[in-house]
Amino acid sequence: MTTNVREWLPRALVESLLIVVSIMLALALDEWQEDQEIQELIDRSLVNFSNELTRNKLRIEDVSPYHQGVYQILERRNSTPGTTSVIEFRQIMDSMQPVVLTSSAWQTAVATGALGRMDFALVQALSLTYNTQLRFDENYNSRLRDLLAPNNLQKKNLEITIYNASRFVSDVANSESELSGYYAATLELLSQQEIETDLDQ
Repeated sequence: MTTNVREWLPRALVESLLIVVSIMLALALDEWQEDQEIQELIDRSLVNFSNELTRNKLRIEDVSPYHQGVYQILERRNSTPGTTSVIEFRQIMDSMQPVVLTSSAWQTAVATGALGRMDFALVQALSLTYNTQLRFDENYNSRLRDLLAPNNLQKKNLEITIYNASRFVSDVANSESELSGYYAATLELLSQQEIETDLDQ
């Protein structure tokens, strides 16, 4: 009996050790693959953010000078009350070019959980930028809708409506400038993050 134990015990110990080592290797490999997949997700998200924010920034910069021009037209109309008809005012406001700003990169990063794996300062900057963009969109649409309400387009209310429109367009131009600054700062953070990622790989 003792002889039998001496014969099979070392072999059993070696086999057990091999099993444990193979399990540990398999777990390490799974963890490494998971880390690689997460890093690929982060890398794709960084590229998506960079592309989307660059496009949004360019759209803002393209339309901002035009809005400043509309503001100057409205200011001239303000300085000569009674010279603008409802039709002319409506034409001025209809010529406002709404900026189409996208946020699909943010929505995708939220849905995939990529944000939870990113640098906190970068996520904070992205959140601030996209929230500012959302507020800009909502404010633009709601204020323009209010300005063009039927009551405001009556001749008796037109002077105050033109004044309010001038303030609105001025606020839009200022908000566009602010948003462009957020885009620039966040894009700089994204660029630094991509450089750090490349150095780590």
